[in-house]
Amino acid sequence: MHVTPHQHLCYTKQGMTDSLTPSKRPPASLLLALYFGFALTGIGTNLLGCALPALSTGWKLSDSAAGLLFAAQFAGSASGALLVQSRLDWTILRGYFFVIACGMCIAFSHGHLAPLFFIGFGFGLGHAMTATSMAFGRIYSTSRGASLSLLNAAWGLGAVICPWIASSWARFHASMWLFLAIALASLPPFLYLLARRNVLAAHSEEIDVSRNGRAAFSALIHIAVFAFLYVGVEASVSGWMMTYIHRLPASGEMFPPIITSLFWISLLCGRTAAPAFLRQISESSLLSISLVVALTSTGLLLLSHTSLQSLGCATLIGFTLAPVFPLCISRLLGLTDDPTQSRWVFAVSGLGGAVLPWMTGQFAALQNSLRIGLLVPLLATGMMLLLHVRTRSVPQIP
Repeated sequence: MHVTPHQHLCYTKQGMTDSLTPSKRPPASLLLALYFGFALTGIGTNLLGCALPALSTGWKLSDSAAGLLFAAQFAGSASGALLVQSRLDWTILRGYFFVIACGMCIAFSHGHLAPLFFIGFGFGLGHAMTATSMAFGRIYSTSRGASLSLLNAAWGLGAVICPWIASSWARFHASMWLFLAIALASLPPFLYLLARRNVLAAHSEEIDVSRNGRAAFSALIHIAVFAFLYVGVEASVSGWMMTYIHRLPASGEMFPPIITSLFWISLLCGRTAAPAFLRQISESSLLSISLVVALTSTGLLLLSHTSLQSLGCATLIGFTLAPVFPLCISRLLGLTDDPTQSRWVFAVSGLGGAVLPWMTGQFAALQNSLRIGLLVPLLATGMMLLLHVRTRSVPQIP
């Protein structure tokens, strides 16, 4: 997924301008609002899973009905990514509006029409996350990999603190009110971005497609497959990690949650550290190193037989997977700045989070061994490495 180190130029209606000149830097308050909102989407994306045990009890949900809520949020998120418009300022605002409105509806629904509201909630998350990533790709066209790594670190921070928030909240309040809390927390960035919409629009200007050209469909297919595999690998490893560690000999009750938490913490640290690495090596080199080490670490995880061995492997997997998705999105936005060409790639990537964890469970059940099931993310990581080697020389936007 090679991005050439020379300075990229972004195209606007007014012409071709360098998006990183000091006069074009967005106000710090605008960036803070976007980062804060993106961290909230990290919480919102993982909130259902963290609150589900309490929601199932309070709303008297069967496992089938609870699974429908996941499907509803996933379908909404994929639709939100697919329907992103070129006017990214309005798309971001529309996304947070859906998060606020549907979060409130979930809180007051008492379980009635919950799948419908979760579709809207997921739609808002997918809309806001995709549009914000595209906006950062335009704002920082000369350093997409570094800027998207930091942006995704904000998302990772939300994902890391979400279980802690949910467990602490459940001690004092009903879990359904968490969705009201996330809605209210989304109000400040929504209102600020609404008030500064003209500033946001100026820094995420609609592109001139006639000058930008169209990316090769085959290149977009490769990136879509790569993103699909990455999201699936991350979801498979993180989703099955606790169960896998729990089944190791003498793992005890303490190690599984600690090791799973370390995976997410190392993922967050890796994305925060990625800009520093990118000052020394190219995006393509960092991606190559990350995939090779992640592949090796995942293989070692499957060969581990103690909790301490697994702890080191899980930490290394999280740290080396960290820059992969931001660099993949950097590659995508380097090929095309046009949402009509790129938005479906974001939608396809989300499918990986549903398909690969399911395949892992199916293989584990078939062979009666989760160790065998986890060959799915191992092979998927190998496929990502092969795709990267094949597509690293594809040219970017001039």
